[in-house]
Amino acid sequence: MPVPGLVWNVAETAAHLVAELKIYDGIVRGIVHPRDDTARLAGPRVAEPCAAATATHLTHFTERDVSRLADMLVPAVDDFLAAASCRDEDECIVTASGRAVTVSTMTTLLLGEQLVHALDIARAVRVPWAIGRADALQVIGGCMKVMPDYVDRDRAAGLRVAYELRFPDGLRYRLLIADGTATVTPAGGPVDCWIAADPAAYLLVSHGRVSQRSQILRGRIVVGGLKPWLGFAFGRLLTGP
Repeated sequence: MPVPGLVWNVAETAAHLVAELKIYDGIVRGIVHPRDDTARLAGPRVAEPCAAATATHLTHFTERDVSRLADMLVPAVDDFLAAASCRDEDECIVTASGRAVTVSTMTTLLLGEQLVHALDIARAVRVPWAIGRADALQVIGGCMKVMPDYVDRDRAAGLRVAYELRFPDGLRYRLLIADGTATVTPAGGPVDCWIAADPAAYLLVSHGRVSQRSQILRGRIVVGGLKPWLGFAFGRLLTGP
């Protein structure tokens, strides 16, 4: 059964979730090298897993029975969390994408993978799936840690623009894009545009599951500030979370 918007079907998407957890479990435990062929995952934009990525790590993990994959998922989560709990949460580990992130950031990004791909599967089989606010906020915190790596350097070249991202519970960030590079800090200082977002809506937009414009029209994302029109360009300046 195909998954809307992805090159993977339901079985491949489920296999990806289990395989990814197993790979990162091995990376955290030091028994899988992030440069190994078995550790290759989807490219820098989570929303666009490509055929090449499918042909690498899914070649090494061949289970496609969705019932068995469902039975494997929770133990894979438990194994990863057990491995992560043995490491300092602020310790940096090189991931399969080649980026060094802390264990806590890695964990929140993996949570995002589970939440978003679960939605993919739910859409394919036409069952409800909701992403809770608390979970989305956790993932957003991890996304902010790696956001500077996801700036589209070509589109951001020559630009200097500051955004404030506002989420519930007083969670706010300042994103400064300056000539193709980005810096994320706690909110403070002047900005050109602010974006207030429902956490789940922001997560789905950043992962390419819904359009930013649709969420603005539904009132789940609101833009303002001295140059509110810059809010509509925000998503185009990023290539991922």
